[in-house]
Amino acid sequence: MIKLKPGCSAAVLVLAAIASKPACAEVTLYGILDTFVGYTNAGGKGAQTAEQSGGLYASRVGLRGSEDLGGSLRATFDLENGILTNNGSATNSTQAFSRNAWVGLASRYGEVRFGLQNSALLIMHSRFDAFNGGTYGSLLHNASTFTFRYNNMITYWSPNVAGFTFSGGVSLGGQTSPHDALNAYVGAIDYQRGPVYLGVSHAEQNGANGEVLTKTTFAGGSYQFGNLTGYVGFYRGNNLGANLNTNVAGTYHSVYWLSAGYMVTPALHLMAGIGYVQDSTAQHDNAGEVSIGTYYNLSKRTLLYATVARLVNRHGASYALIGNGPFTPNTPARGEGVTGAQLGIVQFF
Repeated sequence: MIKLKPGCSAAVLVLAAIASKPACAEVTLYGILDTFVGYTNAGGKGAQTAEQSGGLYASRVGLRGSEDLGGSLRATFDLENGILTNNGSATNSTQAFSRNAWVGLASRYGEVRFGLQNSALLIMHSRFDAFNGGTYGSLLHNASTFTFRYNNMITYWSPNVAGFTFSGGVSLGGQTSPHDALNAYVGAIDYQRGPVYLGVSHAEQNGANGEVLTKTTFAGGSYQFGNLTGYVGFYRGNNLGANLNTNVAGTYHSVYWLSAGYMVTPALHLMAGIGYVQDSTAQHDNAGEVSIGTYYNLSKRTLLYATVARLVNRHGASYALIGNGPFTPNTPARGEGVTGAQLGIVQFF
């Protein structure tokens, strides 16, 4: 991370000017650059080799900062944009900051944030997975459909109390009739103490009529046994079609995911996972995946990673190996499987 001492000017994007002014707040320029080469062979579609952005992490660049207002009160903000490192484009060309754009106030009693924010579900589900909720190797991510982030969000993030933290928020739909149409509600609670981590998060999205249309839940945890860490992850959602107009109340699909990571050396880590997708509809569009992977830290800021995965679909299921980047996957024909391997590099700054 690059830390700059900005002045009172709001022109935070003019970095050179900011750095030369008298300090009144601290701003950090940060980013993650993740590029990989992936090979997939999808049933009914064929083989593909492609360079993509965002295997282990979604690539991004951002500015975050805070200002001490006195009396333990701080003003905070984060501006973050998604990028594609394989071609240099923005993940969303219509937005200046597609991942985060919020301001907040923080104290010893917690923090309140206003604006575009990552969902607690996105933040939490990576902690249930040896693959960090990314790469071809994570069925928990490959087979889960949920909203990554929300516009018009108001959230509260609690301080740590005896190992417990809590967050809750509402995304305002801004409608007049009914006034809660298109609102979304998100909450999460987790516990971290010693080798144990446990968490659960839940989101509900209203439809245009103000009634709850989609429900999504993540739950799981991890336990560290020396150099070995075991993970369990669970997902349940009724957003089957990734489209608010296609969801059916009471119809869900669930993902059950077991994975483990082993630290061979401080630099070398090995991962493995196995999971199953269960569809509660009459179509029984089930699926399963097994995967292995590794990453190697070349330094504190640079790592290499590799994964191999096999995903099998049943009946009409067509899950694919998607990783963390917003790229078009090699999706198999319905009921067909896909095999994939990837080799990537990540640079943090």
